[in-house]
Amino acid sequence: MVIFSSLRKPRVLAAAPFWLAVAFIAVAVAGWQRTDLAAQRPAASGHGPLWISESPLDEGRRLLLVVDEEGRHAAVYHVDAAAGTLTLKSCRDLSWDLTLDDFNAQEPKPETLRNMLQLPPAAGSR
Repeated sequence: MVIFSSLRKPRVLAAAPFWLAVAFIAVAVAGWQRTDLAAQRPAASGHGPLWISESPLDEGRRLLLVVDEEGRHAAVYHVDAAAGTLTLKSCRDLSWDLTLDDFNAQEPKPETLRNMLQLPPAAGSR
């Protein structure tokens, strides 16, 4: 007679929906179709590799960040393994963001630091 001490799923099976969602996103983004007709597209897509990062949000949910380095686009997803859902939370073109010199909400801002470094040394200091 065999007595089971626990009826919980093995950890490998519990994580399967999460990794399935990660694989789905990677395949979906890699095969992303544009809205123009195939005959109107250039022969080479020009899209480079994707950078994908994941981290825990809270119990049962994870954050998935997908960045297209060449296209300068980013997308943020929430993955709920228990519900088996993948939800797009945000996406944007980063091109204009990357042209800013600085965008800080707190002091010292980069310009302040630059100005501090350009000041001549005080008369009594070496």
